[in-house]
Amino acid sequence: MKSLNNKLTLLVTLLAFGFFACEDSGSNGPAPVEGQIVEDIPANVNTISEFTASDVQDNPDNTENYTFFDFETGATVSDSLSADWDIAFSGTTILANSGNDGGIQLVETAYADVETAPTTGFEASNSSWFTYTGMAPNGPQHAVLPNEDETLIIKTSTGNYAKVRMISYYEGNPDTESEEFKSLQTRPASKYFTFEYALQSAESTQLYHEDSFSYYDLETGEMVADSSSSQWDIGLNATTIIANTENGGGIQSLNIAYADLDEAPTSGYGESVTDWYLYTGEAPTGPKHAILPKDNLTIVIKTATDIYAKVRIISYYKGNPNTSSEDFINFIRPESRYYTFEYAVQTDGSTSFE
Repeated sequence: MKSLNNKLTLLVTLLAFGFFACEDSGSNGPAPVEGQIVEDIPANVNTISEFTASDVQDNPDNTENYTFFDFETGATVSDSLSADWDIAFSGTTILANSGNDGGIQLVETAYADVETAPTTGFEASNSSWFTYTGMAPNGPQHAVLPNEDETLIIKTSTGNYAKVRMISYYEGNPDTESEEFKSLQTRPASKYFTFEYALQSAESTQLYHEDSFSYYDLETGEMVADSSSSQWDIGLNATTIIANTENGGGIQSLNIAYADLDEAPTSGYGESVTDWYLYTGEAPTGPKHAILPKDNLTIVIKTATDIYAKVRIISYYKGNPNTSSEDFINFIRPESRYYTFEYAVQTDGSTSFE
């Protein structure tokens, strides 16, 4: 009897040990994953706007006044007293909006080589941007030709800077070497300005856009300045998303809805993805020329520390606007290159997203 009792005690002990061992095994499974949403992560936001204005006519209705032009809208302005215009034209004189703290100056540097605007030396007007050919022995006579390798710098009434390259003073931007132009009888009308310009909309004197990435750490939810470090997990530049491959990371896109992706793949990772969005182009309905995230597509990240994350891009525009709204469809849109996305990180090193 004593032997039987000992055996029963041993059996109960073994069963209890097995029960608790099973419970311990369950607690050592994949860690629970919680998603989060981050908003307006900048993706190398381009604050330089580049345009070409054609045939801006010098005061067609009144030879005693100027034609006022706004860089931001690319349109003429009727109110000369307002701060809405940036440059004005009258004959060969180009005026800055000095009444509202604007200014203009000519620098002896080619347009493409001007990278930084000066902060001093501005004047109210400029009339030295051109060469008058007079009775030139060669080429067109009595013509106004923009000086090469010179650039106009404008300080706007809002304190921003722009650079301007004058292209033509004649209607239609004609070939000034042609026989038609050389003849005063067939030369197109003058006082029609064609010019290109680049406007810096941020509070900066930099007049070029530097193509670079913004780096984000998924674990801390913070931006990372050092591109060579292992701290960042994804890099954003316009519509390109990269992984930290220099430190062992990787990225891939899967045609699986974010909520349905329960496990990260262990292979198939690359350096970047650019297929996460649709460009609407000249869409017959909905917004034109818009970047819209694809439905049922998830980006998977393998980080430099060998953990996995899944990402769903929600918006490419600041403030996550309603892309079906009339404003958005009619190009009344927030700035682009601001990402809103949802993501979940599995911190225990497993591939599970459950």
